[in-house]
Amino acid sequence: MVKATSRSVHHAFSKYLDQAHEGREIVITKRGKPWARLMPIPPEEAERKVDWAPVFERTRKLFKGRKVEAVKALLEMRDEERW
Repeated sequence: MVKATSRSVHHAFSKYLDQAHEGREIVITKRGKPWARLMPIPPEEAERKVDWAPVFERTRKLFKGRKVEAVKALLEMRDEERW
């Protein structure tokens, strides 16, 4: 586990992101107290792939040119993990 201040993470985020990708857990502190945790995604979640074609086809049929509603629907589906 690596400890880092919020300021150091702000200035060198990609460095800490690379460390998390390598499997390290970074505890971000603010004023000396633990504030957040940056950690790697488990392999089974990282490899999750979404087949977007059926999602877009279904959305296209539902909204027939009404782009704003289609985007909102896609965002709702994403938030509810209904793909």
